[in-house]
Amino acid sequence: MQTSQIDGVPVFSAPGPRRTTLVLVFGVGVQDETYQTRELTHLVEHLVMGSLPKRNIQCNAATTVDTTSFYATGRPEAVREFVEGVCAAVSDLSLQRADAEIGVLQAEDCSSSGGGLVESLWAARYGLTGPGVAFAGGPGPQFLPDEVIRAHAAAWFVRGNAALVCHGELPEGLRLPLPDRPAPPHRPALPRHQAAPAWTRSWTPGVGLQLSSTGPWDPALRVAADVLRERVQDVARTERGLSYSAEVVTHDVAPDRREVAVVVDAREGQEGAVAEILWTQFQDLCRSGPGAAELAHAREGLEEALDAADEDELVRSDLMDAAVSAVTGIPALPLAAWMEACTAVTAPEAQAALERVRRSALLQVPEWSDFAGLPGLQRWLICGLTREAVPGRTIRPSLAQRVLGRAGNRAIVLGDQGIAHRDPDGDVHAIAWSQVENVFPILDDGGVVVVGGNMCLVPVERAVFGQRAVDQVSARLREVVHPQRWSAPRPGTVVPVA
Repeated sequence: MQTSQIDGVPVFSAPGPRRTTLVLVFGVGVQDETYQTRELTHLVEHLVMGSLPKRNIQCNAATTVDTTSFYATGRPEAVREFVEGVCAAVSDLSLQRADAEIGVLQAEDCSSSGGGLVESLWAARYGLTGPGVAFAGGPGPQFLPDEVIRAHAAAWFVRGNAALVCHGELPEGLRLPLPDRPAPPHRPALPRHQAAPAWTRSWTPGVGLQLSSTGPWDPALRVAADVLRERVQDVARTERGLSYSAEVVTHDVAPDRREVAVVVDAREGQEGAVAEILWTQFQDLCRSGPGAAELAHAREGLEEALDAADEDELVRSDLMDAAVSAVTGIPALPLAAWMEACTAVTAPEAQAALERVRRSALLQVPEWSDFAGLPGLQRWLICGLTREAVPGRTIRPSLAQRVLGRAGNRAIVLGDQGIAHRDPDGDVHAIAWSQVENVFPILDDGGVVVVGGNMCLVPVERAVFGQRAVDQVSARLREVVHPQRWSAPRPGTVVPVA
């Protein structure tokens, strides 16, 4: 791997095949959004790609939790034109296609669906900060104003936040004319305090166990997680037929903090049994560590994965890791060196690695599971949920809704400290005024939804509570919530009349 610079942008290159691959990486992703601006980075990526002329080369872009990348493979001069076009587009972002690309995002159903099992684990740990934002559905891209889109592109798609990968011949005369500004600081990812292993519920299928590690990245933890995955799969799938597969997912939140998750699918109605298997096997590994045969199997798996990759794949992997490290500050290790470190892990090292993170263990099951906890696991509430009444003025559903029996026990409570919603089950979701993350309208109803940074939602539907209630809640919110927390649909958005 060679390192150099073009126009102040670090370049990581290596000789390769006849067709050159260029990847322009920016250190911005979903973690740099909020619930209110969810899908903003993805929209900028679409706008850039939509502004480029059609080319007969392989090219695309991707937005992840922490990066946005534009990549192309083809003749050196063709990929040079592509990357220089990307630089020009992000430097002077055109919003001509904004409404069309927002429609494309809606067609992809990106923002409204939110994240899956891994993302829900992140949200349980971090709420609506850092990687936890990836779980949030968000109001939708139709709530993103032009000035917010432009400001996001101007702040993050800059020289100080970019790196380039080149695999193959470096195009002659390549320029990277990006705005000469440093990257802005990332919004901190704020993990909730956890004193002991815990379990929680989420509205996502599957079962997961999340472990949080601090300090230098320890290969022993990854090996131990692989052994745990194998054990769970052996019991849950092979022996009992309760699951199809299990996998390990890792994410570096910061240079000294990462999340490791073992996620398992489960047969319908058997989520509780799979969760018990996952927790039992984890506990056993913490106590006794892996056996010699298990470690040998894990090593063979790593070696097989390395052998199965061709030379070009390995080179591109190392180049991308170096570029991502340059824009995120997350240390990177060449893949061969990482594999070598993993294969050298001993059983006592694997056991010690699990024991160090045991207190951070967070077991998650679906909301509809019959799982009710296990010894040694505390209950972890993913949002500000309580069974206790919240002081304040109670607003009940309209008389018509109560007569028809459609509203159950629901109510909205407006108090001096915040707002709360009692759901049909009698649970109370409370949001302090200082925790309000976003307020946005329900487009097909005329009501509003209040979103808390503690993962609680308070829906105030006109169809349920009536227009007078919506007006009262909105008036109180405008007294205490900063105007920047309010979302309005883009001009021209059709708001159906309920």
